[in-house]
Parts: sequence; structure tokens; C-alpha cells
Amino acid sequence: MKIKIFTLFVFCFAIHSCKNETQNAASETETVIELYTGPIIDMHIHAYNEQIGGMMFGMDHPNPLKNETYKGVKTPEEQKAETFKKFEKHNIVLALTSDGQIWFEDAPDKILISGRNMPLDSLRKMAENGNLSAIGELNPFYGGITADDDSQKPFFDLAEELNIPVGFHIMPGGPPGGIYYMGMDRVRVRNANPKQLEEVLVSHPKLKVYVMHGGWPYLDDMKAMLYAHPQLYLDIAAIDWILPKEELRNFLKGLVDSGFGNRIMFGTDQMVWPETIDIAVDAVNSADFLTLEQKEDIFFDNASQFLNLSEEKIKELKSR
Repeated sequence: MKIKIFTLFVFCFAIHSCKNETQNAASETETVIELYTGPIIDMHIHAYNEQIGGMMFGMDHPNPLKNETYKGVKTPEEQKAETFKKFEKHNIVLALTSDGQIWFEDAPDKILISGRNMPLDSLRKMAENGNLSAIGELNPFYGGITADDDSQKPFFDLAEELNIPVGFHIMPGGPPGGIYYMGMDRVRVRNANPKQLEEVLVSHPKLKVYVMHGGWPYLDDMKAMLYAHPQLYLDIAAIDWILPKEELRNFLKGLVDSGFGNRIMFGTDQMVWPETIDIAVDAVNSADFLTLEQKEDIFFDNASQFLNLSEEKIKELKSR
């Protein structure tokens, strides 16, 4: 009987020990995700009115990749009000905004104007008045034109002369399948590779360019371009809310693991779907492979360097 009791005791002790070891091992492998709560620079926002982007109002954005649909705001006033609410919610202290002149008077401390779809003389005048922070979003892609086409050279020439950066759209284009229902009949995937910028960069060595939408899905080509051209950066706008989290993380991790974490900038590409700002911020903040310092790089530090913000300005923004 004593032998049986002792055997039972040993058996129970072994089970208890194994259970404790399993629990300890599980606790050791649990990842604690630190959330970034500091200031954010959004490198990719759009301001619209009835003349610019007016056709977007009331347009919902289907996303079959995640089985979601994002509701479109119906008026310019609603777009501005809802976007500004998201700025406050997420501590977005600067937003590089295509056609930002539409909103600039409402928030001159937050809106940086990125000029697009206007004559070169108008861009030059804006720069001379101190109201132009970048040229972009340049998106000849939607017309079937690539960055190295002669029609784009005057914009790159002017930007290099003025010492301001260029944001260039490179992505398969619009929502999934948008070629067939958004009038984008000239869009072609073959024109979405970031290597199209190589001759532009070589012929404009003093020009800073950032690839809008990160060069997805051409990860290896994007890494090769970043390796060869130190003046090239990227934003992750749109892909941080269109793509499933796992796909975004695989792409982002590939860039970070290759040593390019200091060239990645946060952006949303918010047009008329304000909820996408929430999704984009969460996509970066919930990435368990990123350290808090790496998140700060993506959300703020990389953009502050790319935009050549002064130390005084950076200190002021980080105090908000």
C-alpha cells in the first residue's frame, strides 16, 4: 500500500511540475507589445473640395482582401472635420497633405502643403512664398505613365532646384480590382515597380524622393532600390489599411530586417474614409516584431529627418 501511495505521489508531483514548466514556458514566450503614444507625422493625406476630388464624396471603399467596406464622407466639410478629429485622437501633429492649401488656413500648425496637378509656375510661386513642403502626390501611373517618362522630368527638376522632396505614387492602383469599375483603364501592374525611379534618382542625386505605398508588393526590388539610393524613402500609406495585417507585417518586417527601418515613414492616404486612419495607426502599433524605438522611427523620426525639420521644431512637436 505504501508503495502504491508513494508511486501515486510521485506521479502527481511529476504532473504538477510539468504543468508549472509548461505555464512558465508559455509566460516566457508571451510578447508584450509596447504601444507608441507620441506625436505622429502623416506623410500622405488628401484635402478635397468640390473642384478637387469632388467625385470622391459619398464613395464607399470595398476591400475584399479583408472583407470590409469603408464608408465615404459626403461633403468637403465632413471630410475636413472627421479627419481633424482623427488628428487629435492619434496625436498627428503634422500631415503632409496633397492640395493642402485647401485646409492650410484652418490648421497652419499641422498642415504641410504638397502641391500636385498644377502648373510649374504655380508650384514655384508657392515655394517662393514659403507654402510648399513637397511636390506630390505625383501619380502619372493612372495614365499609364512611369516616373522615367520625359513628361515627369520638369517636376523632378523643379523639386531638386527648390530643395523640396517628391512623393511618387507606385502601387498596383486603387482598391482591389479598381481597374474595372473606377475608370482606371490605363492602370497596369507592370508599371508599379519601384525600379522605374532609378534613372530619375541617378540624374537628380540631390533630390529626395519617397515611394508612396511602399513599393508593395515588390519587396526585393524595393530593398535593392533603398540599398542603392540613400536619398530614397518610402511611406506605407494605404497598404497599412488595405492589406491584411499578416501581409503588411511580412512586407514591413522584410524592410526592417534588411536594415531599412530608418527609411520607412507612416502615412494613411486618407481621402474620404476617416476610419482608415484608425486602422493604419493600429497596424503599426500592433506589430509585435517592432520595438518601441522602431515604431517611433516610423511614426515620427524618419519623417522629421526626411523633411529636414529643425531641432527646435522637433522638440516643439514632441512636446505636444
